[in-house]
Amino acid sequence: MSFNGISIIICCYNAAMRIQPTLQALQKQVDPGFPWELIVVDNASTDTTGEVAKRVWEQNPVTRLTVVNEEQPGLIHARHKGLAEARYEIVSFIDDDNWVEEKWVVKIGEVFSMDPQIAAAGGQSLPAFEKTAPEWFPRYQQHFAVGKQMDRSGYIENEKGFLWGAGLSFRKSIWERLKLTGYQNLTVGRQGKNMMAGEDTELCYAFRLMGYRLYYRDDLVLTHYMPDNRMQFAYLLKMTFGFGLAHARLNCYRELLDPGFKLHAWWYEWIAAQKKRVTLWLKRFSASGESREMLAINQAYFAGYARQLFLDRSRLRQYTQQLRKIVASIEKQA
Repeated sequence: MSFNGISIIICCYNAAMRIQPTLQALQKQVDPGFPWELIVVDNASTDTTGEVAKRVWEQNPVTRLTVVNEEQPGLIHARHKGLAEARYEIVSFIDDDNWVEEKWVVKIGEVFSMDPQIAAAGGQSLPAFEKTAPEWFPRYQQHFAVGKQMDRSGYIENEKGFLWGAGLSFRKSIWERLKLTGYQNLTVGRQGKNMMAGEDTELCYAFRLMGYRLYYRDDLVLTHYMPDNRMQFAYLLKMTFGFGLAHARLNCYRELLDPGFKLHAWWYEWIAAQKKRVTLWLKRFSASGESREMLAINQAYFAGYARQLFLDRSRLRQYTQQLRKIVASIEKQA
């Protein structure tokens, strides 16, 4: 075993009404034969999230629970707080609406025991709906971090390139080494009305820049609860717009990671994205059904991409240079 234990971290915002089944799933964990702990980060909640977490855990305290507060809103801040509290080498982030299988801790341990070059790992997600699944959901389930991330277990290669955040586990020591290079996130995750996502993808890209690998285990399974207020097509469009926002910055990583990818000047990328957005909008007038849906999804993506390109127009090359400096710093450490 190439680690000293596992820290499960749950970052919460106003989760008093949904965290109980998440904790109960963790209380059913098979004994892994090594230490593990649970950390609940209450991220500026206005409800009783922390009190509920303590009360539920006290009914069956299978391992150590720590509840901490992070007053600065935003998932990235909550995650940094959880990492600062983590006692063990492997950290596993699950959302407050994720119900992990009984061997979650065992299987995470097995993955990271396989290869010291594995920096991060993930599995597949199954949906559980508050009400009825919308007809369009199977076509776009991966937008909600649901389904298989690859066809089979194995290393994540460049074509896929990343793991999603629900159930993402990684080595804390590699993250700490990354921070020593001066690394700062280009994406910060969703905050309030800001729908920019991508912080999990960015972390995976950063690990790959460092020369480490990602691993997908197909039988590592969690169930992702789908509240009805998110099962609206309008919400899916907002999410996709947020993906476009994020990719305007994440492409700075792709330029360094993918020899076949070329990131042009911001104005060139912006014009191309605007042309695609307008073309898709015009096609929607003559389309129907699933085709019209797909056109709307792609239009939302390019609208977000174009918007962030314009906002970052004077900084995109600076972002790429920052990443090059990180790579150079890592090479010096080696």
